Amino acid sequence: MRGRLALIGAVGVAWLITFVLLGGNVLPSIGGHRQASSPPTNATPGALYPNPTPIGPPTATPSPSAGPSGSASTASLAELIARTTPLAGQTLVARPAERRSTAPVLQFRMATYNVQGSSHTQGNPRRASGVARITRGAQYVVQNGLTIVGFQEMQTNQRAAFTQATQGAFGLYPDNHLRNSDGDNSIAWRLDTWDLVKAASIRIEYFGGANRNMPILLLRNKQTGIEAYFTNFHNPADVYGPAGQYRAVDKLREIALFNQLARTGLPVFVTGDMNEHRTWACDIVTATTLHVAAGGDGRHGCTVTDDQTIDWIGASDAVGFENYYSDRSALVRALTDHPINSTDVTINAADFPRSLH
Repeated sequence: MRGRLALIGAVGVAWLITFVLLGGNVLPSIGGHRQASSPPTNATPGALYPNPTPIGPPTATPSPSAGPSGSASTASLAELIARTTPLAGQTLVARPAERRSTAPVLQFRMATYNVQGSSHTQGNPRRASGVARITRGAQYVVQNGLTIVGFQEMQTNQRAAFTQATQGAFGLYPDNHLRNSDGDNSIAWRLDTWDLVKAASIRIEYFGGANRNMPILLLRNKQTGIEAYFTNFHNPADVYGPAGQYRAVDKLREIALFNQLARTGLPVFVTGDMNEHRTWACDIVTATTLHVAAGGDGRHGCTVTDDQTIDWIGASDAVGFENYYSDRSALVRALTDHPINSTDVTINAADFPRSLH
Protein backbone atom coordinates (compact mmCIF):
# COMPACT_ATOMS: atom_id res chain seq x y z
CA MET A 1 0.00 0.00 0.00
CA ARG A 2 2.79 2.32 0.90
CA GLY A 3 4.53 1.58 -2.40
CA ARG A 4 1.35 2.43 -4.38
CA LEU A 5 1.01 5.79 -2.56
CA ALA A 6 4.65 6.57 -3.22
CA LEU A 7 4.16 5.82 -6.93
CA ILE A 8 1.10 8.05 -7.13
CA GLY A 9 3.01 10.84 -5.36
CA ALA A 10 5.94 10.51 -7.77
CA VAL A 11 3.60 10.73 -10.79
CA GLY A 12 1.93 13.82 -9.30
CA VAL A 13 5.23 15.54 -8.75
CA ALA A 14 6.32 14.71 -12.30
CA TRP A 15 3.04 16.08 -13.70
CA LEU A 16 3.39 19.29 -11.71
CA ILE A 17 6.94 19.83 -12.93
CA THR A 18 5.82 19.27 -16.53
CA PHE A 19 2.90 21.68 -16.04
CA VAL A 20 5.24 24.44 -14.85
CA LEU A 21 7.88 23.88 -17.54
CA LEU A 22 5.32 23.85 -20.39
CA GLY A 23 3.53 26.94 -19.19
CA GLY A 24 0.51 24.97 -18.04
CA ASN A 25 -0.40 23.82 -21.58
CA VAL A 26 -0.45 20.04 -21.13
CA LEU A 27 -4.08 19.44 -22.19
CA PRO A 28 -5.19 18.76 -25.76
CA SER A 29 -6.95 21.51 -27.79
CA ILE A 30 -10.64 21.71 -26.84
CA GLY A 31 -11.89 22.36 -30.37
CA GLY A 32 -10.09 19.41 -31.81
CA HIS A 33 -8.02 21.65 -34.21
CA ARG A 34 -4.45 20.69 -33.82
CA GLN A 35 -1.98 23.59 -33.76
CA ALA A 36 0.73 23.33 -36.36
CA SER A 37 4.11 22.82 -34.89
CA SER A 38 5.51 25.48 -37.25
CA PRO A 39 3.90 28.27 -39.36
CA PRO A 40 3.16 27.69 -43.05
CA THR A 41 5.92 28.63 -45.42
CA ASN A 42 3.84 31.45 -46.96
CA ALA A 43 3.12 33.23 -43.68
CA THR A 44 5.17 35.13 -41.16
CA PRO A 45 4.59 34.61 -37.43
CA GLY A 46 2.31 37.37 -36.11
CA ALA A 47 1.53 38.86 -39.55
CA LEU A 48 -1.80 40.67 -39.87
CA TYR A 49 -2.03 40.07 -43.62
CA PRO A 50 -0.81 36.91 -45.43
CA ASN A 51 1.58 37.27 -48.35
CA PRO A 52 2.45 40.92 -47.67
CA THR A 53 3.39 43.00 -50.72
CA PRO A 54 6.59 44.89 -50.05
CA ILE A 55 6.70 48.67 -50.74
CA GLY A 56 9.83 49.56 -52.60
CA PRO A 57 12.82 47.22 -52.97
CA PRO A 58 12.41 44.01 -51.02
CA THR A 59 14.29 43.95 -47.76
CA ALA A 60 15.09 41.17 -45.40
CA THR A 61 12.82 40.71 -42.45
CA PRO A 62 14.73 41.94 -39.42
CA SER A 63 15.77 39.21 -37.06
CA PRO A 64 14.76 39.51 -33.43
CA SER A 65 17.37 41.31 -31.47
CA ALA A 66 18.78 40.07 -28.25
CA GLY A 67 16.60 40.64 -25.27
CA PRO A 68 13.24 39.46 -24.03
CA SER A 69 11.35 37.49 -26.63
CA GLY A 70 8.26 39.73 -26.19
CA SER A 71 10.03 42.97 -27.17
CA ALA A 72 11.85 41.31 -30.08
CA SER A 73 8.58 39.93 -31.43
CA THR A 74 6.87 43.32 -31.10
CA ALA A 75 9.69 45.07 -32.95
CA SER A 76 9.59 42.48 -35.72
CA LEU A 77 5.84 42.88 -36.05
CA ALA A 78 6.08 46.67 -36.25
CA GLU A 79 8.71 46.45 -38.98
CA LEU A 80 6.53 44.06 -40.93
CA ILE A 81 3.41 46.23 -40.70
CA ALA A 82 5.38 49.26 -41.88
CA ARG A 83 6.34 47.41 -45.08
CA THR A 84 2.97 45.91 -45.95
CA THR A 85 0.06 47.14 -48.01
CA PRO A 86 -3.47 46.40 -46.74
CA LEU A 87 -5.49 43.94 -48.80
CA ALA A 88 -8.59 46.11 -48.49
CA GLY A 89 -9.15 49.84 -48.60
CA GLN A 90 -7.75 52.59 -50.78
CA THR A 91 -4.37 54.18 -50.37
CA LEU A 92 -4.74 57.95 -49.97
CA VAL A 93 -2.80 60.05 -52.43
CA ALA A 94 -1.41 63.38 -51.26
CA ARG A 95 -3.08 66.27 -53.06
CA PRO A 96 -1.91 69.87 -53.12
CA ALA A 97 -3.90 72.27 -50.98
CA GLU A 98 -6.51 74.28 -52.84
CA ARG A 99 -5.03 77.57 -54.01
CA ARG A 100 -7.01 80.69 -53.32
CA SER A 101 -6.53 83.65 -55.60
CA THR A 102 -4.66 86.49 -53.94
CA ALA A 103 -6.46 89.82 -53.74
CA PRO A 104 -4.84 92.23 -56.22
CA VAL A 105 -2.87 95.22 -55.04
CA LEU A 106 -2.99 98.43 -57.08
CA GLN A 107 -0.30 101.09 -57.01
CA PHE A 108 -0.40 104.40 -58.88
CA ARG A 109 0.55 108.06 -58.57
CA MET A 110 -1.88 110.95 -58.35
CA ALA A 111 -1.79 114.72 -57.82
CA THR A 112 -3.80 117.85 -57.16
CA TYR A 113 -2.85 120.70 -59.50
CA ASN A 114 -4.25 124.23 -59.61
CA VAL A 115 -3.00 125.38 -63.02
CA GLN A 116 -3.80 129.10 -62.51
CA GLY A 117 -6.43 129.97 -65.08
CA SER A 118 -5.52 131.73 -68.30
CA SER A 119 -7.55 134.80 -67.35
CA HIS A 120 -5.50 135.21 -64.18
CA THR A 121 -2.27 136.00 -66.06
CA GLN A 122 -3.68 137.55 -69.22
CA GLY A 123 -1.76 140.75 -70.04
CA ASN A 124 0.85 140.08 -67.36
CA PRO A 125 4.26 140.51 -69.04
CA ARG A 126 6.00 138.59 -66.27
CA ARG A 127 3.89 135.47 -66.71
CA ALA A 128 3.56 133.05 -69.61
CA SER A 129 0.12 132.56 -71.12
CA GLY A 130 -2.23 129.98 -69.67
CA VAL A 131 -1.89 127.80 -72.78
CA ALA A 132 1.93 127.88 -72.67
CA ARG A 133 1.96 127.07 -68.97
CA ILE A 134 -0.42 124.10 -69.20
CA THR A 135 1.40 122.78 -72.27
CA ARG A 136 4.54 122.52 -70.17
CA GLY A 137 2.43 121.33 -67.26
CA ALA A 138 1.17 118.43 -69.39
CA GLN A 139 4.78 117.33 -69.83
CA TYR A 140 5.20 117.51 -66.06
CA VAL A 141 2.17 115.23 -65.59
CA VAL A 142 3.47 112.63 -68.04
CA GLN A 143 7.09 112.73 -66.89
CA ASN A 144 6.07 112.21 -63.26
CA GLY A 145 3.92 109.18 -64.04
CA LEU A 146 0.67 110.73 -62.81
CA THR A 147 -2.38 108.69 -63.83
CA ILE A 148 -4.98 110.65 -61.83
CA VAL A 149 -4.93 114.45 -61.52
CA GLY A 150 -7.49 116.73 -59.89
CA PHE A 151 -7.24 120.06 -61.74
CA GLN A 152 -8.51 123.45 -60.61
CA GLU A 153 -8.87 126.65 -62.69
CA MET A 154 -8.29 124.69 -65.90
CA GLN A 155 -10.09 126.98 -68.30
CA THR A 156 -11.42 126.01 -71.74
CA ASN A 157 -8.33 126.87 -73.79
CA GLN A 158 -6.11 125.18 -71.21
CA ARG A 159 -8.14 121.95 -71.32
CA ALA A 160 -7.80 121.87 -75.10
CA ALA A 161 -4.05 122.53 -74.85
CA PHE A 162 -3.63 119.78 -72.26
CA THR A 163 -5.43 117.24 -74.44
CA GLN A 164 -3.33 118.21 -77.44
CA ALA A 165 -0.04 118.14 -75.52
CA THR A 166 -0.78 114.64 -74.13
CA GLN A 167 -2.04 113.42 -77.53
CA GLY A 168 -5.39 112.45 -76.07
CA ALA A 169 -3.88 110.10 -73.48
CA PHE A 170 -6.18 111.43 -70.73
CA GLY A 171 -9.89 111.63 -70.24
CA LEU A 172 -11.34 114.78 -68.62
CA TYR A 173 -14.55 115.33 -66.70
CA PRO A 174 -16.60 117.52 -66.57
CA ASP A 175 -14.50 119.14 -69.34
CA ASN A 176 -17.20 120.41 -71.72
CA HIS A 177 -19.95 118.00 -70.65
CA LEU A 178 -21.53 120.45 -68.17
CA ARG A 179 -21.33 124.21 -68.03
CA ASN A 180 -18.08 125.73 -69.26
CA SER A 181 -17.23 127.01 -65.77
CA ASP A 182 -17.77 123.55 -64.29
CA GLY A 183 -15.06 122.16 -66.55
CA ASP A 184 -12.47 124.37 -64.82
CA ASN A 185 -12.27 121.78 -62.03
CA SER A 186 -11.93 118.58 -64.02
CA ILE A 187 -10.44 115.23 -63.08
CA ALA A 188 -8.00 113.73 -65.58
CA TRP A 189 -7.34 110.00 -65.83
CA ARG A 190 -5.06 108.03 -68.15
CA LEU A 191 -7.17 106.17 -70.68
CA ASP A 192 -4.68 103.30 -70.92
CA THR A 193 -4.84 102.77 -67.16
CA TRP A 194 -8.42 103.52 -66.13
CA ASP A 195 -11.92 102.93 -67.46
CA LEU A 196 -14.68 105.40 -66.68
CA VAL A 197 -17.56 103.49 -65.09
CA LYS A 198 -19.76 106.38 -64.02
CA ALA A 199 -19.62 110.18 -63.87
CA ALA A 200 -21.68 112.48 -61.68
CA SER A 201 -21.37 115.83 -59.96
CA ILE A 202 -22.24 117.64 -56.74
CA ARG A 203 -23.04 121.31 -56.30
CA ILE A 204 -21.12 123.49 -53.90
CA GLU A 205 -21.35 127.19 -53.13
CA TYR A 206 -18.76 129.28 -54.92
CA PHE A 207 -18.12 133.02 -55.05
CA GLY A 208 -21.07 134.93 -53.66
CA GLY A 209 -22.92 131.69 -53.06
CA ALA A 210 -23.23 130.86 -56.79
CA ASN A 211 -23.36 127.13 -57.52
CA ARG A 212 -20.53 125.18 -59.13
CA ASN A 213 -20.73 121.49 -60.10
CA MET A 214 -17.78 119.40 -58.90
CA PRO A 215 -16.97 115.98 -60.40
CA ILE A 216 -17.52 112.52 -58.89
CA LEU A 217 -16.01 109.69 -60.93
CA LEU A 218 -16.16 105.94 -60.52
CA LEU A 219 -13.08 104.56 -62.26
CA ARG A 220 -11.97 100.97 -62.78
CA ASN A 221 -8.30 100.08 -63.06
CA LYS A 222 -7.70 98.09 -66.23
CA GLN A 223 -5.03 95.80 -64.80
CA THR A 224 -6.53 94.82 -61.45
CA GLY A 225 -10.24 95.48 -61.91
CA ILE A 226 -10.27 97.56 -58.71
CA GLU A 227 -12.87 100.32 -58.71
CA ALA A 228 -12.62 103.57 -56.73
CA TYR A 229 -14.39 106.89 -56.38
CA PHE A 230 -12.52 110.10 -57.19
CA THR A 231 -13.77 113.57 -56.30
CA ASN A 232 -12.30 117.03 -56.88
CA PHE A 233 -13.21 120.38 -55.33
CA HIS A 234 -12.39 124.06 -55.50
CA ASN A 235 -13.86 125.82 -52.48
CA PRO A 236 -14.06 129.64 -52.77
CA ALA A 237 -11.28 131.95 -51.60
CA ASP A 238 -11.70 135.30 -49.90
CA VAL A 239 -10.51 137.29 -52.96
CA TYR A 240 -13.97 138.75 -53.57
CA GLY A 241 -14.85 139.20 -49.93
CA PRO A 242 -15.15 136.82 -46.97
CA ALA A 243 -16.18 133.36 -48.17
CA GLY A 244 -15.88 131.40 -44.93
CA GLN A 245 -19.63 130.89 -44.71
CA TYR A 246 -19.68 129.27 -48.14
CA ARG A 247 -16.70 127.08 -47.33
CA ALA A 248 -18.48 125.92 -44.18
CA VAL A 249 -21.50 124.83 -46.22
CA ASP A 250 -19.23 123.16 -48.77
CA LYS A 251 -17.42 121.15 -46.10
CA LEU A 252 -20.70 119.81 -44.79
CA ARG A 253 -21.70 118.73 -48.28
CA GLU A 254 -18.31 117.17 -48.88
CA ILE A 255 -18.43 115.28 -45.57
CA ALA A 256 -21.90 113.94 -46.39
CA LEU A 257 -20.68 112.86 -49.83
CA PHE A 258 -17.56 111.10 -48.52
CA ASN A 259 -19.60 109.17 -45.95
CA GLN A 260 -22.18 108.22 -48.57
CA LEU A 261 -19.47 106.92 -50.95
CA ALA A 262 -17.69 105.09 -48.12
CA ARG A 263 -20.84 103.03 -47.48
CA THR A 264 -20.40 101.44 -50.91
CA GLY A 265 -17.28 99.68 -49.62
CA LEU A 266 -15.12 101.21 -52.35
CA PRO A 267 -12.04 103.40 -51.83
CA VAL A 268 -12.84 107.12 -51.82
CA PHE A 269 -10.43 109.86 -52.95
CA VAL A 270 -10.53 113.63 -52.86
CA THR A 271 -8.30 116.26 -54.42
CA GLY A 272 -8.70 120.00 -54.46
CA ASP A 273 -7.83 123.58 -53.71
CA MET A 274 -9.85 124.02 -50.50
CA ASN A 275 -8.61 127.56 -49.74
CA GLU A 276 -8.15 126.46 -46.14
CA HIS A 277 -5.13 125.19 -44.32
CA ARG A 278 -5.23 122.57 -41.55
CA THR A 279 -8.80 123.42 -40.53
CA TRP A 280 -10.27 121.91 -43.71
CA ALA A 281 -8.33 118.66 -43.24
CA CYS A 282 -9.21 118.38 -39.55
CA ASP A 283 -12.91 118.96 -40.19
CA ILE A 284 -12.87 116.27 -42.88
CA VAL A 285 -10.85 113.53 -41.17
CA THR A 286 -12.70 113.82 -37.85
CA ALA A 287 -16.13 113.50 -39.51
CA THR A 288 -15.31 110.78 -42.07
CA THR A 289 -13.12 107.71 -42.53
CA LEU A 290 -10.58 109.60 -44.64
CA HIS A 291 -6.98 110.53 -43.98
CA VAL A 292 -4.74 112.92 -45.91
CA ALA A 293 -1.58 112.25 -47.89
CA ALA A 294 0.20 115.12 -46.14
CA GLY A 295 -0.13 113.05 -42.95
CA GLY A 296 -2.86 112.73 -40.38
CA ASP A 297 -6.30 111.30 -39.68
CA GLY A 298 -9.12 111.70 -37.19
CA ARG A 299 -9.27 108.32 -35.50
CA HIS A 300 -8.00 109.73 -32.19
CA GLY A 301 -8.69 113.39 -32.77
CA CYS A 302 -7.14 115.32 -35.63
CA THR A 303 -3.48 114.42 -36.10
CA VAL A 304 -2.95 116.60 -39.19
CA THR A 305 0.00 118.93 -38.60
CA ASP A 306 0.59 120.38 -42.09
CA ASP A 307 -0.53 124.02 -42.02
CA GLN A 308 1.38 125.11 -45.13
CA THR A 309 -0.94 124.03 -47.90
CA ILE A 310 -4.46 124.68 -49.10
CA ASP A 311 -4.20 121.98 -51.79
CA TRP A 312 -5.14 118.59 -50.38
CA ILE A 313 -5.19 114.91 -51.29
CA GLY A 314 -7.21 112.53 -49.13
CA ALA A 315 -8.50 108.98 -49.25
CA SER A 316 -10.10 106.21 -47.21
CA ASP A 317 -8.10 105.20 -44.13
CA ALA A 318 -7.19 101.78 -45.58
CA VAL A 319 -5.62 103.39 -48.66
CA GLY A 320 -1.84 103.69 -48.38
CA PHE A 321 0.00 106.94 -49.09
CA GLU A 322 3.75 107.10 -49.67
CA ASN A 323 6.25 109.62 -51.04
CA TYR A 324 3.97 112.60 -50.60
CA TYR A 325 5.64 115.62 -52.18
CA SER A 326 4.63 119.25 -52.35
CA ASP A 327 6.58 120.57 -55.33
CA ARG A 328 7.40 124.27 -55.03
CA SER A 329 10.36 124.20 -57.41
CA ALA A 330 11.27 127.00 -59.83
CA LEU A 331 9.67 125.02 -62.64
CA VAL A 332 6.36 124.74 -60.80
CA ARG A 333 6.47 128.42 -59.85
CA ALA A 334 6.73 129.20 -63.57
CA LEU A 335 3.68 127.04 -64.26
CA THR A 336 1.31 128.18 -61.53
CA ASP A 337 0.92 130.13 -58.30
CA HIS A 338 0.27 126.89 -56.34
CA PRO A 339 2.48 123.91 -55.50
CA ILE A 340 1.77 120.64 -57.29
CA ASN A 341 1.12 118.06 -54.59
CA SER A 342 1.53 114.40 -55.51
CA THR A 343 1.66 111.03 -53.79
CA ASP A 344 2.05 107.33 -54.47
CA VAL A 345 -1.09 105.33 -53.68
CA THR A 346 -1.62 101.69 -52.72
CA ILE A 347 -5.01 99.97 -52.72
CA ASN A 348 -5.15 96.40 -51.44
CA ALA A 349 -8.36 94.78 -52.64
CA ALA A 350 -8.35 92.65 -49.48
CA ASP A 351 -9.22 95.88 -47.62
CA PHE A 352 -11.98 96.68 -50.10
CA PRO A 353 -13.58 93.38 -51.22
CA ARG A 354 -16.43 95.20 -52.96
CA SER A 355 -13.99 97.14 -55.13
CA LEU A 356 -13.47 94.18 -57.46
CA HIS A 357 -15.87 94.29 -60.37
